[in-house]
Amino acid sequence: MLPKRYFIRALKSVLYFFIVALLLLALIYFISPKEARQVQNFAEFLQRNSLLKMAIFLGAFGLIYPLFGYITQKAPRSRPFSDSDKEAVIKIFANARFVPANDDGRVLTFRIINPVARVTRLFEDAITVDYTANPLTVEGQRRDVTRLAKAVERYLRETDETPS
Repeated sequence: MLPKRYFIRALKSVLYFFIVALLLLALIYFISPKEARQVQNFAEFLQRNSLLKMAIFLGAFGLIYPLFGYITQKAPRSRPFSDSDKEAVIKIFANARFVPANDDGRVLTFRIINPVARVTRLFEDAITVDYTANPLTVEGQRRDVTRLAKAVERYLRETDETPS
């Protein structure tokens, strides 16, 4: 079964990889001295560099990327999730430069503060924390979720160990 939002993320990834590759090729072409170029124009340069093979590779990578670029990680807890726990989770995310975007009473949604980071992450920067069940689930981009889920898990473990 495919993860939710797979098709949107795959389409965004394919387009993003194509744009980045095209920009890199344009940079290479226009930076190189005119005397060293073996072609007359940029379109010829693209055709000469196996555009079809590159498109197939980038398309395949873009379709596969959402399968390993986004994860759900669990943070076990031994007690009910309290308001002070919610405040601590918000503080953990704030320290990582994320702001709360939504709280529907079951799921906290966070977004990254930096607008440039949002663009480079294709506006797929939302991290959700579902605190209704045990274990807590943190879902989003792998690079952020792994770090933040471990921090939340560490907080929950430390507060479970301290006497009340």
